[in-house]
Amino acid sequence: MADAKDYYAALGVAETASADDIKKAYRKLAMKYHPDRSKEPGAAEKFKAVNEAYQTLSDAKKRQEYDMLRRYGGLGGAAGPYGPGGFDFSRYARQHGGGDADAGGFGGLGDLFEQLFGSRGGARRPEESSLDAEMTIEVPFSTAAKGGKARLNLGRAEPCLSCAGTGAAPGTKPQPCPQCGGRGTVTVGLGQFGVTRACPKCAGKGTVVLKPCPQCGGTGQTRARKAVNVRIPAGVADGGVIRVKGEGNAGANGRIGDLYLTVRVKPDAAYRRDGLDTYARLDLTLAEAVLGAKKEVKTVHGAVTLKIPPGMSPGKKIRVKGKGLRDERTGRAGDHYVEVTVAFPKKLTKKQRELFEAFAREMGTPEK
Repeated sequence: MADAKDYYAALGVAETASADDIKKAYRKLAMKYHPDRSKEPGAAEKFKAVNEAYQTLSDAKKRQEYDMLRRYGGLGGAAGPYGPGGFDFSRYARQHGGGDADAGGFGGLGDLFEQLFGSRGGARRPEESSLDAEMTIEVPFSTAAKGGKARLNLGRAEPCLSCAGTGAAPGTKPQPCPQCGGRGTVTVGLGQFGVTRACPKCAGKGTVVLKPCPQCGGTGQTRARKAVNVRIPAGVADGGVIRVKGEGNAGANGRIGDLYLTVRVKPDAAYRRDGLDTYARLDLTLAEAVLGAKKEVKTVHGAVTLKIPPGMSPGKKIRVKGKGLRDERTGRAGDHYVEVTVAFPKKLTKKQRELFEAFAREMGTPEK
């Protein structure tokens, strides 16, 4: 992908693409890079980028806002009509009574971009976004295959008990922000558009603390640890993300963010995974490979008995339908494959050698 925030490039469509063209391009790329289908390096990241692009460009309002930012150089990429530096948003704001509404010019509005087109969808106030927590969890292959529970010991932000999470010293309270009038946002006009963003003075809270709490330094938060049981859905892939609602950081006014867990699946000695399909090795003796046999093989869902046809050669795969992983979110189930290996005897008894020689003569093999 050329630029993670160039959504048109991410989907491979023109800026003038219709909604139908955008949908077709998304479906094609989503199928190509889906982690359960693609073996291409970096497919998971490309899949996320395609999803993020579609979430914005498929929404008419978000697309209009995004196009406006592109037009005026607000994405820090290709130059807009105001040249490589982009439109000087700070100067425009000062000239129109906005004060120091932004630092760094319109070309540096990364925080505004995240508010409008945050990768988890929807515009969010900075305070709300900062309440979310992220961490990585490692689970056994069997748990990822069949689902289960994991216990986490989380270190997270909790409301300060001294100031009840307000950040203000005991006996005082936060005051309405003088710049935004308590709204938490400011709007700056730009031609026929108005750009609304978090107030820079109060960081979107709508209030300011005049006398900070000595216990938390005005943050309104302290660190605490909490044990949490997390449910691991069956079929989750390595690199998959699980959202645990309400287990993020706590903020003012009782708001609590979410916890986003990135799953790392431990390798397993018996199985390897490809999407929802599982693979394991099946060892046969030479006699079993030649004559056929019945063999019990293990799958992630238990043992099954396979009928091995005669003449099985090394490297062949036998498919056991529906015995791979099951994705409980989609209901899809993969298959289990056994990859055949044949053990050839290194030493033969006299009797075994005589039998093999008789077999060779029967097959018309010339004698040495």
